[in-house]
Amino acid sequence: MNQIRLQTLSLIPIVTIVFFYLIYLFKWEPIIVGVFREILLLPSNLTQLLMTAYFIINLIKKQINFSFLILINIIFSVLISISFII
Repeated sequence: MNQIRLQTLSLIPIVTIVFFYLIYLFKWEPIIVGVFREILLLPSNLTQLLMTAYFIINLIKKQINFSFLILINIIFSVLISISFII
């Protein structure tokens, strides 16, 4: 798969996590959102962390160039990791 396309696809878990966080923040939780949150949140978190690990490994091997999407991905993964710790 093309690296640019993969970087763009890596935004899908970020958008999913942010969507459910905003719903939680505004305390708006219909039943259907609760069902989808349980189904989508864990795979989104795991996908986000795995894609970040993939990007970091490829950055170290110099197979891909550093870009804005990779920076967003790394920052978001750090924030997810901090939220698990706290």
